[in-house]
Amino acid sequence: MAGMLGYLAALADDISSLAGQTMVGATKSVASSIDSTSVMLDDIATYTKIASAKSSGVVIDDLAAIANMTNETTSSMLHQEIQKAHSINELKSNIAHLDAKDKKKIEKELEKLREQVSAKAKQKAAARELPIVAKIAKGSFINKLIIVPLIIIINAILPWLIMPILIIGGLYLAYEGVENVLDKFFNHGEEHGADETIEELNTEKFEELKIKSAIKTDFILSLEIMILALSLLSKADFSIKIVTLFTVAVIATIGVYGIVAIIIKLDDIGFYLQAKTNIMAKKAGNALVAAVLPIIKSISVIGTVAMLAVGGGIVAHQTGALHDIEHFIEHHLKSVGFLVVFMVEIVFGFIVGYITVRIMPILILIRRKIKHKFE
Repeated sequence: MAGMLGYLAALADDISSLAGQTMVGATKSVASSIDSTSVMLDDIATYTKIASAKSSGVVIDDLAAIANMTNETTSSMLHQEIQKAHSINELKSNIAHLDAKDKKKIEKELEKLREQVSAKAKQKAAARELPIVAKIAKGSFINKLIIVPLIIIINAILPWLIMPILIIGGLYLAYEGVENVLDKFFNHGEEHGADETIEELNTEKFEELKIKSAIKTDFILSLEIMILALSLLSKADFSIKIVTLFTVAVIATIGVYGIVAIIIKLDDIGFYLQAKTNIMAKKAGNALVAAVLPIIKSISVIGTVAMLAVGGGIVAHQTGALHDIEHFIEHHLKSVGFLVVFMVEIVFGFIVGYITVRIMPILILIRRKIKHKFE
């Protein structure tokens, strides 16, 4: 279970951003501003960038985007204001100087446009969700087709190599867990502005990079799971090992990505139910929509903890670093010993992960120098 949570946590940020969470997070809330006209214009511009961006990733001009969203039902007054303005800021300024009646009329029209482009943007983001998950799942299957024969060969020819592979994998999980903690609490790593994030979200290149990153993470996690599964089959026949490992591979992939697919589609199911006339269906839809963000956040938090625990546990068990401590805890604390051991492994995972985070820049620098030397 911990491994699955770690799986989900490692992939949650990539999938949720690609699924449209970045779009929602980057957009300003109408309720957070006193100047409703200005904020609605910002929202329309932001959503329209996402909904109308060309496949090349070029983001079109804000004012032109809003003008393109107008139609025959849009009042001549708003058309005139858009035509008079040379920039989005000038349009805001012109609207601000209108009398109260005209300003209120334009506000209503802008709200209607905002809802239209918001719906269009969300539909486009939602349409990409399952294809993205499918691509990562396909990559995961390919990973396991490579891993299963690989670890069987290694186990038969170079069995001593299994322990270093497990340790490296454990360090990687601990590293990822610490990276998540540092990113969330200390803004560690590269930061992106809202506009940059939105522009990146519209590029096929960005999407492919995120998918490749998720598949790479999946490879490490799959390798650890398969090696641990193989360790439980040490006395089994060769044919049993093959069948069991491939069965575990299929179940793990379908289970993990099935859960991911269900989670990212909960809001769509909720929107579908909200559109129903039945009161119970509407309430169920409201509950699902409200639950999506807390579920994703919970998976991210629980999964990060799981990665620290699993990574720390693997490193500790393979090196014997916590053997005496764990033996002491289990002997003296009895019924709660397993829980204390779990907490110790989380702390140990954080320590080794943090050390790895600090060492990685040095290793990357050495690698670059070596690469540069041989070029």
